[in-house]
Amino acid sequence: MLKSICTIYAAHRKNIRLIVKMAFLNMGKQTVRSSLGMFWTYFHDMIYILVFVAFRLLIAGGGNMMGMHSTIYMITGMIPWFFINDVLSQGSKAIRSNKGIVQSIRFPVPVLPTIEVISIFLKRLFSFAMLFAVVTWFGYIRYFRMVLFLYYVGCAVALCVAVNLVISAFVAVSDDFRQLYDALLRVLIYTMPILWDFSRVKSLAVNILLRMNPMVYVIKGFRDAFTSGSLQHVGYTIYFWLAVFLLLSAGCYVQDRLKKYYADFI
Repeated sequence: MLKSICTIYAAHRKNIRLIVKMAFLNMGKQTVRSSLGMFWTYFHDMIYILVFVAFRLLIAGGGNMMGMHSTIYMITGMIPWFFINDVLSQGSKAIRSNKGIVQSIRFPVPVLPTIEVISIFLKRLFSFAMLFAVVTWFGYIRYFRMVLFLYYVGCAVALCVAVNLVISAFVAVSDDFRQLYDALLRVLIYTMPILWDFSRVKSLAVNILLRMNPMVYVIKGFRDAFTSGSLQHVGYTIYFWLAVFLLLSAGCYVQDRLKKYYADFI
């Protein structure tokens, strides 16, 4: 595994300029045929948020969630989730959707998942600006801590790169895995503190199991950066980075082992 880690790391370090260049080129590829381009991405986000907020207000009223306005609770969870979800859905097809590049002998295929993550992050910058606007409107901006925000941005990118290295490899070589993965992805949002909070879970074992998902650390961290300015427990932080390291190691291993089979399966 150590050899695989070194190989994939070397490929990324050697092609850093190529990664950044292709990330910018890929930003608008999914909306290139529409006249309004990436506007549709943000329009979909706004509709998504408005629908969930409206249903929350209709069902439970305004109220508070975890000591904050329910709208703030939901939007501070949804914005980072939009980025993560795009990586899990679109980014996971980074290898499968680039058949021409995969069949190229010279191109370092294992960097494609990373290119996709950076491209999606750049596309999502406006969403973060929208989050700042909403938090300011509700008066929570006084709690905002820029250092924490930048830290959790780094956490989100690191986690997404690690996860996408693993998932994109299996999606590329197995249609059965892709079908199962798509089904699980549809319910993933309901296992995280975005539309509801974990305080409702009375079972300690279930609560711990839910928090073992490292995405929970990122989402809760973004919310804390905007609403409380506090850092999460050091033990949970250590667990998160250990999980990222293990996922990154597994991703490097599967990318190194499966890269020679991509052209045959795609």
